[in-house]
Amino acid sequence: MELASVYKYMKAEIISEYIRQTLENNEAPSSVYLFCKTLGMEEKAFYDHFSSLEALQEDIFNQWFLAVRDKVTSTEVYSSYSAREKLLAFFFAWFETLKEYRSYVNYQYQKHKGKGPSPMQLNFLNGMKRNFIEWAQQLMNEGMGTKEIEERKFISNKYGDAAWLNLLFVTDFWLKDKSSGFEKTDEAIERSVNLAFDLIGKSPLDSMIEFGKFLFQNR
Repeated sequence: MELASVYKYMKAEIISEYIRQTLENNEAPSSVYLFCKTLGMEEKAFYDHFSSLEALQEDIFNQWFLAVRDKVTSTEVYSSYSAREKLLAFFFAWFETLKEYRSYVNYQYQKHKGKGPSPMQLNFLNGMKRNFIEWAQQLMNEGMGTKEIEERKFISNKYGDAAWLNLLFVTDFWLKDKSSGFEKTDEAIERSVNLAFDLIGKSPLDSMIEFGKFLFQNR
């Protein structure tokens, strides 16, 4: 087995054990030493993968994101999708994957609940956030290239951030969703993503601005 494969396997095992201990004890491991002791693993082996428990915690959602992104983007039909369809495909695949880890996701959100309304308080999402926004912004740039999305001065480079806020909104909705099979969440995904693309697409306001520019330039 190649060294890279061994590394990934060990990292996945550590993450899986961290999630298990957190849920069974209703509390995250308090130190690297105690966590490694329960695994019968030397601390050095832990630090080969993570610099701290906080770094491990941040990497959990990031690893899920990378796996879902790669799965979605590797499908044969993905390249034929519009930017809107690509983001919808990711959202549906993402929440399908999260079902397997719903208890842990709920634990993290409940733990951080009440620490402030800002998404910045969700530190455990930091690893995923950076990669998601970068990927989403690439989608938006593609959309601007095909004129699916309107390029607007000062805000076009923030479309990826808007997609992140949309994901946070749907996650909160999903955690509160009591419908069978989370069908209401599916509806929330479709409605919120479609609304977002309607807003960033070309609108009558854009036409009005362009007409105003035309009149100004040809007075």
